[in-house]
Amino acid sequence: MRRPPDLLVRAAHCYEQTGDHAQAARCHEEAGHPLKAAELWEHAGDPVRAADCWLRARRPSRAAECLLSARRYEAAAECFEQGGDLLSAGWTLVTRTRSFATAEQLFAAAPARTAGERLRRLLGRQLAAARAYGESGALLGTLAGVPERIGSLTPARERAEVELWAVTAADHIRRPDLGALVFAASYRAAVPGCADRWQHWAARVLGDTTGVPAGPAPPAPAQT
Repeated sequence: MRRPPDLLVRAAHCYEQTGDHAQAARCHEEAGHPLKAAELWEHAGDPVRAADCWLRARRPSRAAECLLSARRYEAAAECFEQGGDLLSAGWTLVTRTRSFATAEQLFAAAPARTAGERLRRLLGRQLAAARAYGESGALLGTLAGVPERIGSLTPARERAEVELWAVTAADHIRRPDLGALVFAASYRAAVPGCADRWQHWAARVLGDTTGVPAGPAPPAPAQT
């Protein structure tokens, strides 16, 4: 027999108060509240069930993020595609799987309204070619040009996204020198959080953070 929604909500509140997020999530699912259930499944450490609830709540991008954390990369890409984010769908496939042809199709179909989106789409397509066929010449040329372009990208979040994509692409083709140049340009452009990302990357990829800034770039002097 189906329990009344108000009773289920009260039960969920009690479970949540005691820290039993999984049982609270089940109650909200049964009560027909997928948004709240999704949040609780995340707290309970079950990203796959959280993703299912996010999908039922028509939040495919949130579902995709949960599936990424669960290493369900193909499923995450499908969720990004369902939400209309073809760039993220293609990027997930080209960097996390070997579905390079599907990634290329997604990039080809992806709308690119800003200079940053166009640059990311180009990086994605060229990385797909590099990983599928070993053809990295075009990607090398694009990566070499990123430092000059990154500071002029708008809106501001595009600079951080291009930084991530360019550095990741450089890592995939084993060119940490190009990744370091991208970070240096991003740092000069005062992209928020760049110094921390550069530090973590240098420690992971190079095994050495010597010379990498430990804090934000100082503001540029005022024009007189």
